[in-house]
Amino acid sequence: MKPYMIVEGSSQAVETFEKKIADALALGYSLAGELVAQSHALETRFFQPLILTEDEEEWDEDEEEDEEED
Repeated sequence: MKPYMIVEGSSQAVETFEKKIADALALGYSLAGELVAQSHALETRFFQPLILTEDEEEWDEDEEEDEEED
């Protein structure tokens, strides 16, 4: 899995956007910033950054081991 991603959606399909976010959260991603909304003539586009929290924890453990060795 990617360590981060941006989920895109629109006001024309809010339920689909919400499902994408819910699915990503179930896979171990966390919200990584504010929801961005861009208004266009007939719709609003949504962008939600997400980060994989499992990889972050593994990285922290590796970093701690490196610090102990120094």
